[in-house]
Amino acid sequence: MRRVRVLLPVVTLALVILALVELSGGRGVSAQAPVAADPAAVFSGAAEQALDAMAKEATARQMKGVAVIAFVPGDATRSWASQMRVVDAFILGQANVLGIAYAKMSEMADTLENSGSGKRPPHHGELGYKGGAIRKVTGGHLLAAFSGGKDTDDLDVANLGLDLLEGALRAE
Repeated sequence: MRRVRVLLPVVTLALVILALVELSGGRGVSAQAPVAADPAAVFSGAAEQALDAMAKEATARQMKGVAVIAFVPGDATRSWASQMRVVDAFILGQANVLGIAYAKMSEMADTLENSGSGKRPPHHGELGYKGGAIRKVTGGHLLAAFSGGKDTDDLDVANLGLDLLEGALRAE
């Protein structure tokens, strides 16, 4: 009986410690400052919300088309994580607005400025269209483009997506 009285608190303490380790994601309990969130992971988590908001805004403006968002890690484009959403249709008359949206994104990936900025003449494959926006954030760049409406409306929808993504990064 004496062994049970001594063993029970020890086993209980061990289970509490294991539970704390599990709750902390297996990293153990630490007094260290939290590690800054990975911007690419935050982007992935916020991407659906940003695309939902962009699609809702485009629909409210009676626009059809394509929303694209991306996160480029670092100071130069070598890779990106991106997502795309079709809002009703991506072929509008004779225009493939999916291709136009990606042309806006590719221009921004090179210039690190909003699409159609006029920083340089468009390269082959680029169109020089406005409607894409880019922002420098900690750890890289956020890009967003919409294609399907007037360039000013496209840019408003793109900036809405960037606002949400940037807010998510700041919140982490």
